[in-house]
Parts: sequence; C-alpha cells; structure tokens
Amino acid sequence: MRRAWNWLMSRLYRSLADAHRHFGNLYGNRQDHWLAIENYTRALVHDPAYTQAYYSRGVLYWREVDNPYRAIQDLSRVLELDERWADAYFNRAVAHRMRQEREQAVADFRAYLAYGDDEFWLGSAGRQLAELQEEMDEQGRPDGQAPRQV
Repeated sequence: MRRAWNWLMSRLYRSLADAHRHFGNLYGNRQDHWLAIENYTRALVHDPAYTQAYYSRGVLYWREVDNPYRAIQDLSRVLELDERWADAYFNRAVAHRMRQEREQAVADFRAYLAYGDDEFWLGSAGRQLAELQEEMDEQGRPDGQAPRQV
C-alpha cells in the first residue's frame, strides 16, 4: 500500500511539474520572461531533477534577462543530471563568454563540438571557439599586440 501511495504521489508531483513547465513555455513565448522563470522554478520545486526546466530557465537567464551567472548555475545542473546534453554546453559557453570567462567557454564549446549534431550550431561553436582562442592568444602577448603578418 505504501509503495502504491509513493508511486501515486510521484506521478502527482511530476504532473504538477509538467504543468508549470508548460506555463513557463507559454509565458516565454509571450515574452513574459519573469513569469516563465517563475513557472520553471515551480516545476523544479515539484521535480528537482527536471532537466528540461533547468535548461529552459537557464537559457532565459542569459538570453532574455541578462543574468549569465544564474544561467551557468542552471545549465551546470542540467549537465550534472545529463552530461551529454549538448545544447546545455553550447548555452553555458555563451553565458561564460558573457562573463569573460574564456577558459570555461572554450571547454564548453569543445564539449558541444564533441556531443552536438546540429550543423548550424556546430559551425557557430567552431567560429566562437576560434574567436576565443584568438582573444586568449592576444591577451597572452606581453605587448597585447597581435602577431605580425609576414
């Protein structure tokens, strides 16, 4: 009996989490980003391992409300739950780049290149990775200058 009760309660909480995620998606589509974030947060109260809610909230944090720090937290949680979630690496790389955390962004773009399968985003990750490496090379020079062309 107790086992059945636990199963029933877990289904109830997951259903509530799904409903809040659904409302988060609706509010996000309406450009009401704070209500979307609030609903993703409510979904996570009901299901703390709901990777899609962490992912959606994380993307909103960096892309729509200019909070890359919170985005990194959420996207890192996604990757703790599913280390092969390629889009989480890409989005976390962008958030790291916004915070001028180049080494972390490089690592995440490389991970996206290893796990991703979308040709467009693979190309974008490759270009951003090259830009970051060039920036890091230029910063590493004592005079801050780019190398001479011969």
